[in-house]
Amino acid sequence: MAPPIPESESEIVVGVIAAITAFLTVSILLGFFMRKRAKSFEEWLVGRRDIGPLVTGFALVASYLSGWAIFGNAGLGYAYSWSGSWLIGTMCIMGMALCLVIGYRMRRYVAFGARTVPEMLRLRFESRMVQALAGLAMIVLLIVYSVGQYKAMATVWTITTNTHFYGSLLATAILVLVYLIVGGYTGTQWVSCFQGILLTIIGWTFGIIALIWAGGPTNILKVIGMQTYTAPPITPDAFPTYTQIPLKDYTLPLSSLEGLAFPGVDYVGVTAAVFMFLFMATGFPHNIARFLGTRKITKREYWVMLLILIVGGLTPLWIGVVGFAARTVWGDVFMTNAYYPMYGDSAPVYASISAGGIPLTSLFAASVFAASVATLAGMVMIMATNITRDLIYNAYPKASPKKLLWLTKLMLIPFIAIPLWWTFTSPPPILSEFMAGSAVAQAGIFFFVVGVSMYWKRATKWGAIATIIYGLILTLLHPKAYGKFVGLYHWGYWALLLMFGSALIYFLVSLATRPLSEEKLEKLFSTPKS
Repeated sequence: MAPPIPESESEIVVGVIAAITAFLTVSILLGFFMRKRAKSFEEWLVGRRDIGPLVTGFALVASYLSGWAIFGNAGLGYAYSWSGSWLIGTMCIMGMALCLVIGYRMRRYVAFGARTVPEMLRLRFESRMVQALAGLAMIVLLIVYSVGQYKAMATVWTITTNTHFYGSLLATAILVLVYLIVGGYTGTQWVSCFQGILLTIIGWTFGIIALIWAGGPTNILKVIGMQTYTAPPITPDAFPTYTQIPLKDYTLPLSSLEGLAFPGVDYVGVTAAVFMFLFMATGFPHNIARFLGTRKITKREYWVMLLILIVGGLTPLWIGVVGFAARTVWGDVFMTNAYYPMYGDSAPVYASISAGGIPLTSLFAASVFAASVATLAGMVMIMATNITRDLIYNAYPKASPKKLLWLTKLMLIPFIAIPLWWTFTSPPPILSEFMAGSAVAQAGIFFFVVGVSMYWKRATKWGAIATIIYGLILTLLHPKAYGKFVGLYHWGYWALLLMFGSALIYFLVSLATRPLSEEKLEKLFSTPKS
């Protein structure tokens, strides 16, 4: 007999609040400490370029382990079972390793004056237009990705403290605003290092405990194999749709329910998911921006950083196990109206209460806050600097650094508020599935425009411009947005069309247009002295 759905008692509320308070205390103290060291606008953005491999490695882990990986993956495993595994993190380790290989090259552009990813593109292509377009693209795509972070934090806070879902959203927004203002890039980099360590330890621990709690892998395989897929309600007053599709299948024929919009529907979607994970680690600007303040490291330190990324890259898989375990124990109970708007995303929170009691619940709640806040804060800061550094300073280079600093801090408010409003009005039913749309777009555009451009001399500004425009247009044609008007119903075909279409546009247009002169390219691609 399945155990009852647990309720959050006063002891759990106290434990969760204590754990999150401890996390906030450390984060804010680090932010204040680093704020004293930031004497200028540029130092506030990238620090003093003295950040080592340990801090950079765990900060990248925290940035990658967003609300998707440390929380939403359990919802995927719970809702879709094995088919959900293709979005749980099929290629996490390869993607993060590739991010290290490509991202570390960002250091040389900092030496040339770059303080943001779009500014690096201006230097690479000698084009203010590329910088401005890249900044606008990042703003659009990061707003979408921010919605998932809000839902992750609000869901945990709502269930563990019995707070209203929308009140939890407001608390989250205030939290992000406070420590971003006090910390800047360097503050969030050190805070993210602390968070990355916390996330890795708790993610592995929770996954192992959940596996034991559900009776081990053999029992999970047996029980899930006897269940069928249940679609979450489309509206709050709708009933979930039940099918005879068994969850034991490796991929699910969900076309009749999802309009072929789920990535695990068939091997086309699976293939697209694999390439998405391979490209997106480098394609995510909030990931690659972690290298802007990194110092030169030795070969030994490089391998240390790679080991950190491998261990951290396995964490999303353990979180997916939590979803499998919750489905084994409770069936599809969370795919009903009683759990609106959280649905299957609520499964890991209840599993933490049932499997680990106060200690595990408190630590897991703190870890979700850490992951979501780290990613959301990084994205909000990038969007704010996209406005001040990549648009305003780009157009008016003589703008006062002091005014730019204050304007950047002011711009944090709307970029916290816009995705907050979106989550208030239309929270996504399955967090990670929703965020995959933004992930595909960022992977398709920025893997080539940023990552490949740092290594391929023949890339041109027109190739970059055409790729950004193409990628944004295809983003709007997502199967659940405007794709249905042009016949794009299949998520896999849409994702492959966006990613490989971006690649084709990037290479063909670059080859058809003139690159920078050899003299200028030699400066950008020569081996730096330090």
